[in-house]
Amino acid sequence: MLNSGEDKSNVVQLPEGVMPFIHINQNEFLGRKHKKLKEEDIAICECKYDASDPESACGEGCLNVLTSTECTPGYCHCGENCRNQRFQKCEYAKTKLFRTEGRGWGLLADENIKAGQFIIEYSGEVISSEEAKKRSQAYEAHELKDAYIISLNANYFIDATRKGSFARFINHSCHPNCETRKWTVLGETRVGIFAKQDISVGTELAYNYNFEWYGGATVRCLCGAANCSIFLGAKSQGFQEYNHVWEDGDVRKWTFGFTPRRADLYGIKNEAASKLNSIYDEIRPAIEEHGRDNQDSVPTSVAEKWIEASCSKYKADFDFYFSVIKNVMCPRPATNTDAGGPSEGGAEPQTANAEVKPSEGEAE
Repeated sequence: MLNSGEDKSNVVQLPEGVMPFIHINQNEFLGRKHKKLKEEDIAICECKYDASDPESACGEGCLNVLTSTECTPGYCHCGENCRNQRFQKCEYAKTKLFRTEGRGWGLLADENIKAGQFIIEYSGEVISSEEAKKRSQAYEAHELKDAYIISLNANYFIDATRKGSFARFINHSCHPNCETRKWTVLGETRVGIFAKQDISVGTELAYNYNFEWYGGATVRCLCGAANCSIFLGAKSQGFQEYNHVWEDGDVRKWTFGFTPRRADLYGIKNEAASKLNSIYDEIRPAIEEHGRDNQDSVPTSVAEKWIEASCSKYKADFDFYFSVIKNVMCPRPATNTDAGGPSEGGAEPQTANAEVKPSEGEAE
């Protein structure tokens, strides 16, 4: 296993089986230069360093920290004691690269990590959306499984396939212990991996890729979490509209090659039935009082609610079972690809985008 919290050079010794890449700790820009921050645009906090109180040096109460902006060297009153330059100083937690069981390579904590702690920056080559599309197609044409492209914003992506940090090895989980956050550093948006909770030494690091699926092969999720969505991007609208609807427990969803998921229509069907039962409970006293099972003697307003609920239930039942029949009569073939994380294959930008969560207080 390789410790990734100490070696800051571009040349690192990788375990056998890891695809060679150039190790970098900060983004490199292709097609444009790094932004030059104008002096009038520099955010200057009001913190003042007190030697008797180390927390005074740009801690949680720092105005820049609250807006997810790193302090600019030479402009912070705390000087070298400033604690809000973690991206710039590569103040990473100690981590180790290791081989997972069935999910390629992963990254685990090599020290105890506190909730909210900055772990590592996801760095690589910052490229345009057009370049990202070309690269993803080239990677696919060369059958390159280990591709690492994530979305930075609407116009740019970070490609850590050829050059990148060890954050590229962090796998996806539907129940993650880490999360991505966007920070503004010297005028540029950068992506960091932060701990969502306390993480013990030896624990694998994982975050939710938040894929948006737009078509193409469906990729199985192998995270093993109790709330696993089974497929990456299964919660995105495109995935749900394309894939088929099956009632829970129906074994046919596995034999016809359809992607299983808990259908929205199934939930609507159950909700309509529950509402109808609730209305019936409301009119039951009037029915029992007259000794007959009808609604002749209930108030008109309640009867109208009964009719409306009955119609809603019939419509929900029809929509659900029509969808099931349609899937049987007109099946759509689905291509399923097993993959566990970035170490098992990259996301094609026009097919699946790994969205990065903005930091608290950051303006989109």
